Amino acid sequence: MKAYKINEISHKRILGRNISGAGESQERLNLFWGASALEVNVKAKEVWINVKGCYDQLEIYIVVEINGAQVTRFLVPQEDTWFCIARNLNPQKENLISIIKDTQAMPEDILHMLCINQIGLDEKGSFCELAPRTMKIEFIGDSLTSGEGLAGRFDENDWIPQWLCASKTYAIQTAKTLNADWNVMSLCGWGLCWSYDGNRNHSIPQHYEKVCGVMKGQKQQLCGAGNAYDFGKGSDVVVIALGTNDNSAFFNNSWIDENGRIYELQRDSEGKACDQTDTEIQTAAINFLTTIRKHNPKAKIIWMWGLIKLSAVEASLISGIEQYKKQNNDNFVSYLITDSMDKIEKNDSEKGSREHPGPLVHKLAAEKLVSLIKQNLGL
Repeated sequence: MKAYKINEISHKRILGRNISGAGESQERLNLFWGASALEVNVKAKEVWINVKGCYDQLEIYIVVEINGAQVTRFLVPQEDTWFCIARNLNPQKENLISIIKDTQAMPEDILHMLCINQIGLDEKGSFCELAPRTMKIEFIGDSLTSGEGLAGRFDENDWIPQWLCASKTYAIQTAKTLNADWNVMSLCGWGLCWSYDGNRNHSIPQHYEKVCGVMKGQKQQLCGAGNAYDFGKGSDVVVIALGTNDNSAFFNNSWIDENGRIYELQRDSEGKACDQTDTEIQTAAINFLTTIRKHNPKAKIIWMWGLIKLSAVEASLISGIEQYKKQNNDNFVSYLITDSMDKIEKNDSEKGSREHPGPLVHKLAAEKLVSLIKQNLGL
């Protein structure tokens, strides 16, 4: 076997938010968000990877795909370890190898990070150019975009990393169908304005302009998690899938901040957000769309929800989106309401774990999203 440090590989593709010059200036590659990935195209009989999982309590799983199909998924050890991920391949055939972080970013773990150290090929193996993808799509979301529930039986209810499969979501299915590069930022429980329990510190938009601003650990910061993210020319499509946790907070206890202030979410007689909260959600939607447009000037922006039904916040989201479009004369923003798990899942075999949607719901959501993206892009 011949081992190659990441910055020695000229033909590679890095998916997901990362520091400027990732994979070039450093020998190893650090991956932060779920669904972040390293892809190489090889002519080789044998392929190895050397990886390390940095974490304290919340372990990291990775998926290895060959030509877009999963061949293995495993927990990454906490020390540099070699794994053989392919053997006896046809050495005359090009094979796309994708190494995907299947576990989301973990703000609760100040060490959490995946390190890809080296790629190993047999002595005659070589790296080939990668075929360019047709577009770039950014996905912004919560547990649905992190793939919570896409592993494990329907009756598994423990919150553990093993039940998260970022590589299997509607987002990655959409990107693959459209032959698109993907970029995912998502966290279980977090929302547009607040988390499922009303915590206003757990809002995705406040971290949008950083590489992975939710990671506050010293080592994570030294590796660039807190750096300003370089959007480049921006994405062709941005999909926002936020609102589910904002909705859930209406059915939980009030949140009390560190200063003792109580935040209580009120609904009106129709079960929708009351006036003050309604305005807050609308304003947050307008502000987030404004920020996204700033960094993605040519993108088609789609706000998507529905895998889990919204009751309290749906009208507020729609109003915020429409106000933004009118105020900014931006006709390249739309929204998509998908079919919910309650409507689709008819038996236990179709359900996901942790009371989250299973594979069928994600598949059908991806189909709807692909159709809308094609329509918006004139494909």
